[in-house]
Amino acid sequence: MYCFKCKKKLDLPSKKIGFKQTCFFCEVDLHVCKNCKYYSIGKPNDCVVPNTEYVRDREKYNFCEDFKFKESLDDAKTKDKKDISKKLFEDEDDSYDDTSFDSLFKS
Repeated sequence: MYCFKCKKKLDLPSKKIGFKQTCFFCEVDLHVCKNCKYYSIGKPNDCVVPNTEYVRDREKYNFCEDFKFKESLDDAKTKDKKDISKKLFEDEDDSYDDTSFDSLFKS
């Protein structure tokens, strides 16, 4: 498990996060949408779980009962980029080239 903000690995033996628990390194809230495995930009309320309550600030703690901490930082970043790429370019092909997408934002 990794903090969405500082990207450092968190050692949480119980793998459970309290609603108001903070990162040991950068002290940001951990029970936030951006740390949740269901967080998906573009979905209703940016969440894969149907009918979730709207969360205004995705970087502040919330009381969502469906929260599950992301297992891997890299998998989540690639998945988000792939989803965004499909939405932008209506790409139906399942092959994904991370370098071509990233090159769009380099100057």
